[in-house]
Amino acid sequence: MDRQEPSNLFLEARQIAGVQLQEQFSLVNQLAQVAPQDAFRWIKAELTYPAFEHLTFAYKKSIFAVIIEVRNGNESSLTDQQVDRLQAACLANNLIACVFVIEIDDALAPANSGWNLIDPQTREFINPVAVAEDGPVEMSAWEMSNFSIQVVRDYLEKQGNEVMSFCDLPEVNPQVWFQNSDGQVCWLIVQNATTDTPLFASDWLTFEESNPSLKPYRGYYAAVRIKSMQQVLYRGAGMMVDFKGIEKIYDGED
Repeated sequence: MDRQEPSNLFLEARQIAGVQLQEQFSLVNQLAQVAPQDAFRWIKAELTYPAFEHLTFAYKKSIFAVIIEVRNGNESSLTDQQVDRLQAACLANNLIACVFVIEIDDALAPANSGWNLIDPQTREFINPVAVAEDGPVEMSAWEMSNFSIQVVRDYLEKQGNEVMSFCDLPEVNPQVWFQNSDGQVCWLIVQNATTDTPLFASDWLTFEESNPSLKPYRGYYAAVRIKSMQQVLYRGAGMMVDFKGIEKIYDGED
């Protein structure tokens, strides 16, 4: 649940980037003759921590991971570590790495009109319309994690719980923190699979021992199984979801 609080400057820059990208989405979607599932759409507009990106969107069968760079003259908010983390995650999950540049003048403003997206390595402009793939493209581990967590988040909210935060990095546990209808703060581990491989809550019964900060709170487990009629799961293709709710695995110390 501990997270770094973003600065007001970053939050404003991220808002500016989201608004400009949405304007481009709307413009292209009105003119392009593509199926609704292939139109420009947000994959993740929420700010999560930890994360390798700040915004994520899709067009056709391509997914674009965006980080925000705020420039003040020759000074940049981006670190080499951020860029390396973005590029490594994009390489591992078949995503397109992008940087949205915001400049500080009298006020924050995008460095360029239009898409204002650049390649973090070459610093060349990226036009998502020109580089998007028509597919098929297999879903990555990160996409599976992101989708599974969305399934669980929707369930929690329908049950009257408040999702406080989440993280969709496959290697991070627990992924979700929520407040139940009684006001209790809880953590939740989400596991996913695309085969009939068993997913057991019992495998996580002592997970709270790995991190003392978890012990005051109740712990839960959710298993999400995702399948399709094909051998592999492809982006944008139909799929079947088997999810039966959450299971308590730890009572908490409170």
